[in-house]
This record gives sequence, C-alpha cells and structure tokens, in this order.
Amino acid sequence: MPKAGDTDTPNHARSKAKLVTDAILVTLRGRAIGERLTLDPSEEKVVIGRDDEAHLSIADDSASRFHCELTFKETGWFIKDLSSTNGTYVGGHLIDSALLRDGDIIKVGATIFKFLSSQNIEAAYHEEIYALTITDGLTQLYNRRYLEDFMEREMSRCRRHGRPMTIMLFDIDGFKAVNDRFGHLSGDHVLRSIGDKLGRRIRREEALARLGGDEFVVVLPETNLEDALKFAEIIRKSIELMPIIFDGWKIPITVSIGIGQYQSEMNSVADLIADADAALYRAKAKGANQISD
Repeated sequence: MPKAGDTDTPNHARSKAKLVTDAILVTLRGRAIGERLTLDPSEEKVVIGRDDEAHLSIADDSASRFHCELTFKETGWFIKDLSSTNGTYVGGHLIDSALLRDGDIIKVGATIFKFLSSQNIEAAYHEEIYALTITDGLTQLYNRRYLEDFMEREMSRCRRHGRPMTIMLFDIDGFKAVNDRFGHLSGDHVLRSIGDKLGRRIRREEALARLGGDEFVVVLPETNLEDALKFAEIIRKSIELMPIIFDGWKIPITVSIGIGQYQSEMNSVADLIADADAALYRAKAKGANQISD
C-alpha cells in the first residue's frame, strides 16, 4: 500500500517501461502542503478520501469518506470519482473518470494535488516544492512572497532609471455572498477561474499574484497611469462577461479595481500597495464593478 511521505530510490537499472509508470501526487493545498504520495502501479487501486481506511486519508470535511480512486492501466494512470458529494475535478473540470497527464491538477473537496509522472520524478518533485514557495496553491498564481520580491526589484529599477510603474489591486464584488449562497467550494472555483482568465493576458515582464482572500495584484512595469487605466478596463470588462459555471449554477462576477502609481517618495513595497488599496477603497465607494486611481 502506498503511504504519504514515501520516497523513490534512484535505480538506473530500471526498464524504460518501469520509468514511464513512475508517478506521485504532491499536495498543493490542504493540511500537509508539499507531502507526496508515491503511486505504485502494482496496486489494484489507490483510494483518496477522509475515511481512515482510505489509502490517502485527508482531513477535509468537504471530501467524501471514499471520494475517488486511482488505478493504473495499460495507457497510464486513471482517476475515477466514487459518487462523491462535491465531485472530483481534474484541470478545473468535473469528471467521472479521466486519464491523468503529467502536471494535472486534481481537486478533492478543498484539497488540491498535482499529478507528476516523468522519467525523472525526483527532479520534478523538487521543482514542485520550490514552486510551492512562490505560488498560491489554489490558483497557481504567484503568492505574496514572490509579489513583494518582484515589486522590490521593479521599484529599484524605477529609482535608478526614472521609469514609470503602476499596479492594479482588485477584489471580487460581493465575494462573501457567493460563498454564502453557493458554498465555499464555489468561491474556490471563482478564484481559480479568474486566475486562469487573467493569466493568459499577463505579459512575461509583468506579474499577477493572489495577495490573499479574494484580492489580486497585477504589477505593470514600464506602464504609466493612462495605459494602466485602459488595461484595467479590459480586465474589468472581461471578468464581467466571463461565464463561470459551478455545479450547474451560473455565478455572476464583477471586480472593483484600484490603481497605484509609483512615486519617487515611496520607500517600500507597502507604500505602493497602500496607494492602490486607497484607490480600491474609492472604487468601492462608487459602487461595484468600478475602477479608480
């Protein structure tokens, strides 16, 4: 039986067929972030759930006692939902059964795993552990730690070269009401959906991070206030129009956005975030679905 915390022993004598079956689950969100479960293809099945008898028992009240199971077949690892209450999600999609691909994100209740399967599973695992230090487990966006380091570097460049920089701070209008009406799992789905949507709009030299709760930050180096306002309107409108469906319900979502602009007298990252936060407060004061600077 596989156990959480198992480690693989390097063995250069393994056959090619054995290498491609190597797989692990890494916990991205839950009670044991970073913990790994080594999957053994010789096992008949690996059951995940909150029951102590599950192969991988998770302390998660939103997971069913026996939530889902993984099995190895000729074509690879498959995951199957076991008629769970809240469903099993792979890559954000509700599934009955699915073939897992390297890098797939699996959601069981409020717990999130990443499926890794490669010929160098140890390297993949350690890369994932590093990623956990700079990314948010739920949305896979950058976290506050990375955000602050990135902003500090960009603010230093602004001081040296006199270049512009703006940030957008936004949160979801009425997010608590979404959780109250549809359940907290719906709130998680909304946050991931927004992260996925915006992640495709951010350029390499910019950064998108989840600050915490339902707050997000977009850092826009080399961008003045006028251009930041235009981009904020694109973001506001795209979120307003995006379809978010959870458990058969269409959830209407809007955001309010505050824009902060770097000023030479700012001494820290906190100063710039505070400037954007004050702008967000002004946007909220005008009502939902607004932008302010």
